[in-house]
Amino acid sequence: MKRRFLVDTNVVLDLLLAREAFYLDALQIFAMAEAGKVELLLSTDAVSTIYYVVAKNRGASAGRQAVLTLLDYVSLAALDERCVLDAVALEFTDIEDALVAAVAHKSGVSGIITRNGKDFFGSPVPAISPREFLALGCW
Repeated sequence: MKRRFLVDTNVVLDLLLAREAFYLDALQIFAMAEAGKVELLLSTDAVSTIYYVVAKNRGASAGRQAVLTLLDYVSLAALDERCVLDAVALEFTDIEDALVAAVAHKSGVSGIITRNGKDFFGSPVPAISPREFLALGCW
């Protein structure tokens, strides 16, 4: 059975915007998903942020295409009322991170792949950096 991980918005944007310092790690993670070695999930609330940031940097057409292409590599994990209530109860500084943690918990993933692990202190699901994820080597 494939292991499932929720990928945070920053890692997706590293790939889509080819952010130099982080691009290769993100590319390897998504290549693993493409090869069927791991299942990646993305919180539904991240889609609007991804579209906005890509469109701002590359234009609206690129933003739409990025979202469509992304769906070839990730499954969407629903953000619902229960997740919002759970997120608020986590008392994170950033509600966006709390929502990611709540969606990850509801989805039963093994971890959250993020470059902002410190922001997930107290998360019910462990946060793991892209480098740590790639170093697991259990694929």
